[in-house]
Amino acid sequence: MNKVLKQIIFMGSALNDLRAFPISARREAGFQLDRVQVGNEPDDWKPMTTVGPGVQEIRIRDAHGAFRVIYIAKFATAVYVLHCFQKKTQKTSKHDLDLAAKRMKELIELMTESNQAFSSVWDALEDSPAEAENMRIRTSLMTAIRDFIEVRQLSQAEAAQLFNVTQPRISELQRGKIDLFSVDRLINMLAQGGMHVEVSVKTAA
Repeated sequence: MNKVLKQIIFMGSALNDLRAFPISARREAGFQLDRVQVGNEPDDWKPMTTVGPGVQEIRIRDAHGAFRVIYIAKFATAVYVLHCFQKKTQKTSKHDLDLAAKRMKELIELMTESNQAFSSVWDALEDSPAEAENMRIRTSLMTAIRDFIEVRQLSQAEAAQLFNVTQPRISELQRGKIDLFSVDRLINMLAQGGMHVEVSVKTAA
């Protein structure tokens, strides 16, 4: 059953801040926000009750450092991204917490006012429609593999053997490192696992 895709809305400078992340961290954040859009939890998150009830923080770490995306998804029609930043100290700075709380207050006061609303997070994060479409396809393929591993309750070693990749590659897949996987690689993994990929082409809206 297909899940309803919530709209994603960026408050204040949140979109510009997220697009300023290094590309690997930006795309990992995009993959996690795509999960949130369809009603799933991110892979690594914590509640941010100091900002507001229902507010959560996506936690990302890669070679460039630690990055955070603060959002709220409790509303029926949209995911609201409040603040995106690179975390440079062990404790989240008061400035970042205050800014997220300020945008949460603005959201409550002005629920319908935003000029940065998108049907898909990839339309917001990528530089062209072609790149956005590529990332949507990668997300669907990667999610299918992750779901297959979860349903079959495969260990990383078992999944690596089935998909003919190394165990570290399975770990990267399960941690949402989407920028490390091309469309071709993901299709090959699905085929190796005994799954068939069907392509549907239609005119863009």
